[in-house]
Amino acid sequence: MNARSGHPRSLRRLRIAAILALVLATLGAAPSVRAAVDPYAVYERAQGFWLNQQYPPYLTYDVAVRVERGGRVRTQRYQSSFDATTGRVWVDPVSDYELAHPHVPHGMNLSLSLWFIGVPIGKPEAPVDFFGVPMLVPAYSFGMAPYVASAPPSSQRDAMAIVAEVRRAFHDPYPPGRAPPPRGGKQPLREIAHAVATRHIYTIALVGRESVDGHPCYHLSLRPVRDPGRYRLRDLWIDVDTAATWRLREALNFVDGPGTTIPWTVDFRSVAGAQYIADERTDAAVRYEGETYSLVSVAFEALHTVSFPALHPVYVSPQMQTMREPPRGR
Repeated sequence: MNARSGHPRSLRRLRIAAILALVLATLGAAPSVRAAVDPYAVYERAQGFWLNQQYPPYLTYDVAVRVERGGRVRTQRYQSSFDATTGRVWVDPVSDYELAHPHVPHGMNLSLSLWFIGVPIGKPEAPVDFFGVPMLVPAYSFGMAPYVASAPPSSQRDAMAIVAEVRRAFHDPYPPGRAPPPRGGKQPLREIAHAVATRHIYTIALVGRESVDGHPCYHLSLRPVRDPGRYRLRDLWIDVDTAATWRLREALNFVDGPGTTIPWTVDFRSVAGAQYIADERTDAAVRYEGETYSLVSVAFEALHTVSFPALHPVYVSPQMQTMREPPRGR
C-alpha cells in the first residue's frame, strides 16, 4: 500500500530529475557552443565588415590630444580634414591650446657632451605640442583591410573595379578554377572578404564573449605569425551579429615616436552608418621630451561631411614630431 500510494510522488520526482538533467545538459553545452565558434571565421567577417565601409569623400574633424601628468589633464585640439578620394590629410599644426597660450621660449636646452654621450643640463623646456602634431584619420582599420579610395561625388565607381583593387592590394588572385565574374554582373561586396581569408598573418584564439558599450562581442586574442612590429593587433572585440570592430588592443601605435614603445587600446563608434575611431589611449605611462605622462589619449571629435575638400594653407615642418599611422591596409 505504501508503494502504491507513493507511486505518484515517485513519478513526480522522476519528472523533476529529468527536467533538472535537461537544464544541466543545456548549461553544460554552452562551453562547447563557444568552442565551436571559429575565431578565424570571426576575424574574416570583421575584415569583410571593414571592406564594406563606405566613407564620404570629404571629412572635417578635430583631433583632441589629452595628456595626464601628476593628476593634471591638458587637452590640445587640432583642426583637421581628410580627402578620402586621394587619401590626403590636412592638419593645422597650431592647436587651440597654443592659440590660447602662445609659446614664449624661455631658457635653453643644454647638454654636456662626455665621450660622445649627451648629458642634459637642467630641466628641458616643455614641448609645445604635448605629444606631437596628429596627422591622423578617423577612418582607419589598423591593418584589417586595405585602403580603397572613395569615389568623388560626381563619379560612380564600378563595383568590380573596387574588388580588383582590393585583390591587387592583397596580391590575391581568384582561386584556381574560378573565373572572375563578368564586369557587367553584380558582385556582392562580401565576396571581397573571401579574397583576404586565405592568408593568416595571426594565430587567433577565442577568449570568450564580452560586452563593449552594450554590444555583444567575440573577444579574440591575436599573436602575429611574423613581423610583430608590422602586425600589431593583439586583441579584438568583434560584434557577434554585425562583425563590427568595437574595440582593439595593439602592441604599439603610429610609425615612430614614443607611441611605438607602449600598447594602446582603441574604441570605435558608428557615425551615419560608417565605422570610425572614437579614441585611442595608452595602456602604460609614456615619456615624451622630458615629460612623463600617466595617460595619453587621442580622440576624434566634431566629424562633419563637407561637399568639397577643405584646404588648410599651413605648413607642417619636417622637424616637427608628428603622429602618423602606417599606410592604410597595414
